[in-house]
Amino acid sequence: MASAAGLIRCDSEGLRMSEEAESQSDDDEMPISIPLEAEDLSGSNLELADRLIERFDPANRGELRDMISSKGQFGGGLVTLMVVFWWLAVDSITDNLDVGVSKFFAFNFSDVALIVIGLALFASILKDLSRELGLLAPSFISGGMLIFSVLYVFEPLANGLWPNDFDLNEGLFRTIRLAILWIGVTVGAKMLVDSALLMWLKTFCDSKGIDIETKMAIEPPADEPEDTDVLTEFL
Repeated sequence: MASAAGLIRCDSEGLRMSEEAESQSDDDEMPISIPLEAEDLSGSNLELADRLIERFDPANRGELRDMISSKGQFGGGLVTLMVVFWWLAVDSITDNLDVGVSKFFAFNFSDVALIVIGLALFASILKDLSRELGLLAPSFISGGMLIFSVLYVFEPLANGLWPNDFDLNEGLFRTIRLAILWIGVTVGAKMLVDSALLMWLKTFCDSKGIDIETKMAIEPPADEPEDTDVLTEFL
């Protein structure tokens, strides 16, 4: 009876040990997908960092910080200047806003100028982000905004060429002001996006140990040679 009890205990212990071994093997297999996903994400970030380093070509970390500051300051100042220009040259000037209402959604000239500012801002941001991140949707939306911007900017000139509400001089004057707003905001938004990308690059380089001075980025680990490659080396 004692030997039988001992066998029962041994069998039960063997079952528990086999179950623990299976659970440990399952636990070892569970986290495998997580590092692979993290590696894929880090690979895309490395590719973006390499593109930004090649595009902006910072000599060292100090120049990278100067570029962040200068581009952010210039972009923010230019966008603010365009808002002031709208206030002084469009909203406060002696234009009859009830004359020359836009054929697109019936906005007056002051509202059209504000819409041009918003379209130029978001179109430039979406265009740059689509180019750097390789996304289709932001580029598609940016193209639509660009078309509406062109329509709003040149509509007063077309209205002046075929006089309905005002003459050619008034139409040309309105188009010039709208073009100044569109160009200024587009350039300012581009500087702001560049500053944000450079800020991300600085943070990424600091966290991953990328040496900007020697332009040596951390490369993803190379793939292990396959068995066929090893066999061909010995043949």
